[in-house]
Amino acid sequence: MSVVVTDNKAGEDIVVGIKKVYNTQPTSLSHLYEVFRDAEQSSAHKSNIADLLQHYTAAATFDVRGLEAKLTESGRAYMIPEALLWKQRAAMIIARWQTSPVTQDIITHILSFIHTEFVQHVRPAIQAGQSPVDVEALISEKVLAPTNAMLGENDLQITSIDVLGMLYFLGGNCHIRWDKC
Repeated sequence: MSVVVTDNKAGEDIVVGIKKVYNTQPTSLSHLYEVFRDAEQSSAHKSNIADLLQHYTAAATFDVRGLEAKLTESGRAYMIPEALLWKQRAAMIIARWQTSPVTQDIITHILSFIHTEFVQHVRPAIQAGQSPVDVEALISEKVLAPTNAMLGENDLQITSIDVLGMLYFLGGNCHIRWDKC
């Protein structure tokens, strides 16, 4: 079947069938996903921010307590078993993609976003003495939901539980804490 449209005065696309339209602005991740999908571009990609990924995967020196201690001291000991599992899952995702510079950049953007949102929105609430329930609500609203939305096309298939695991991964590596400084 063919369709011929002559003298189109609609001023818009004329579509027979299904037209998919994505109304999103290009983002850092959408560009990296395009590179990731193209084998030639992906193999030629040089990570521009791999040093930041190394920073996130190494333990910081200013708060050397483990994840268990941080959760216990902030009244969240009940989270320890799951948090350790999710942290380990995040570590495995990071390790799985460590040989690809383009995926290193994608993961670095995600970790950086989680860290920044936590510092900007959650840490002030902790410092102000808000309850753990209020802090968890802020984490969900200001960190987890926007991070999941940021994933966009999500070519790495990172789930919402993986995003939560990355939060605990950052906590375990001393970049995030749930108690007052």
